[in-house]
Amino acid sequence: MATSAVTRPRRAPARRGQGAALRADILDAASGMVARSGDASTLTLRAVAREVGVAATSIYLHFESVEALVEELKACRVGELTEHLRQAADAAGTDPMDRLLARARAYVRFGIERPGEYAVMFAATFGPAQGRPAHAKYADEIFRDLAAELRAVPRAGRPPMDADEARMICYHVWTALHGMVSLRLLRPLMDWPDADAQADDLVYRLAGPLS
Repeated sequence: MATSAVTRPRRAPARRGQGAALRADILDAASGMVARSGDASTLTLRAVAREVGVAATSIYLHFESVEALVEELKACRVGELTEHLRQAADAAGTDPMDRLLARARAYVRFGIERPGEYAVMFAATFGPAQGRPAHAKYADEIFRDLAAELRAVPRAGRPPMDADEARMICYHVWTALHGMVSLRLLRPLMDWPDADAQADDLVYRLAGPLS
């Protein structure tokens, strides 16, 4: 016997002043869809509307395109990561190396423990970017904080690290930590070393003999 498709109940129309709640529901639904599929390029506004239980026209009142929706998703998730790293560093105290290590460990934990949100941050971009994406400001904050702490670490017998060197090391650290998270998510059954220990080792090796 053929079975009929299950449809999500239609959401009640938003009352005046409830537009922000609907926008949040749209973002949550789209985030979950990207997290489940791992591919933002398959996302459509009509599919998001069905997930939320509203008419497609309701989505267009908040997002003019799927590109705009994905970019806001990225901004939300990268913003969450930025705050997560900042809190981890602050909890580590004032020593710059301790703060660096805390940031690295927190980044890895965020990615491994929240794979859906992590996938959203690196979701596909559609077509040529129209200006600077909204999430870029958070990436700038992460790099600025990391570079400041790198430059504050004592370097016995070596000149202070300049801005260009610090930025290059930031890219190396991010590349390594992202690779670490991605491989652990793709190959969870491998005999990986302790995540904190590996993150610490990466920072020490990439940052060089700083002390």
